[in-house]
Amino acid sequence: MKKFILLALAMLSFVLVTSCSEADFDDEFEEVSAAVLPGQPVYADGTQMNNLVAKRVAKKVNFWGKKEIVDEFKQFNVPNADLDVLYNVRIAEIANPGVHKNVIFMTAGQKISSSGHQNGITGQFATWDSNCGNVQCTGVSLDGRSMAMKLKAQNWFPNAWFAVAPDNNFDYTMSSAKRSRLVQGFTKWLEKKITPDTENIVLAGSSRGGCLVVLMAQELRKKSEYNHINIYVSSYDSVCKSDEFGITSTKINNPVRPSGTFYGGWATNLNAQFPNRGNLHIYHISGGQEIVALTGIRTFSGYSGSTPPGTGSDIDWGWYKQTWVPWAHKEIGNPYTRPAEGDRPQAIADTIDAQLWWLQNQL
Repeated sequence: MKKFILLALAMLSFVLVTSCSEADFDDEFEEVSAAVLPGQPVYADGTQMNNLVAKRVAKKVNFWGKKEIVDEFKQFNVPNADLDVLYNVRIAEIANPGVHKNVIFMTAGQKISSSGHQNGITGQFATWDSNCGNVQCTGVSLDGRSMAMKLKAQNWFPNAWFAVAPDNNFDYTMSSAKRSRLVQGFTKWLEKKITPDTENIVLAGSSRGGCLVVLMAQELRKKSEYNHINIYVSSYDSVCKSDEFGITSTKINNPVRPSGTFYGGWATNLNAQFPNRGNLHIYHISGGQEIVALTGIRTFSGYSGSTPPGTGSDIDWGWYKQTWVPWAHKEIGNPYTRPAEGDRPQAIADTIDAQLWWLQNQL
């Protein structure tokens, strides 16, 4: 209960500094269902993986709760690293071949409790953290319907080092300094997986996890030694803060939002966020539901030119693609269980299969 109260207070504080008026809801709304792209296939499910281990980045080492960073995650030990934050970061390695021709990392979004929840990108089930000790979580399974397992089954990226983070602890309410240190830690850790053989980096995430991978891509693109590596980012209704990603307080309305809703994304100049766009490929799926009422917490929307439009449209700039969908935030993050049963095939087509189709066409 205490955690919930603290979160509510933090979100109310956010309201005071963020313009989140919904007065810009326009009457010319036209209800449109998102259509599957012409020729887009329905991708077969992959094979469910069982008995994985999700390791904590920092573990407890004695009875009194002293923590230290695990050796294989030592890259997270950036200046002033917060061990209490890193204790709740849990990562499961799926594959580690001798040659890292490809590097793949996917992550779920944030939960209030920083605990278990189901996610359609990583494939974790809601009970993934039911067997977590002070060092690791055992018996983790990944759903074959997930993006992670479907992509693995396609084998478009052979010889891939592959990992998922069921909990990245990239908490929206944490201080800017703590969030910045997490981004730096994740990026430095991922860099250690890059070898002279690496040709592609594939990143995917939903909600706060989506923001994390976008920021990781931003950090990687600042380093000229990786210019030759393709970076592919699959963003699912990613939620960033203004001090992270240039988010403005101007809302671009979702053109296919459900009737009576105020879905939209905070206008963000993506060209300014990525001055180096060589070999960079981002696909952002945007719903734009306000995640917690009256907080203004929602996804972003890219725009070009000097003035954001009042109502958005689908974007394809070559390096950046954005598709608007009529789904709620949690439906985008988990289209297999969140939408009404009859809506799930369309939701899957508009999210996970759309991302796979985009990836396939990039190769």
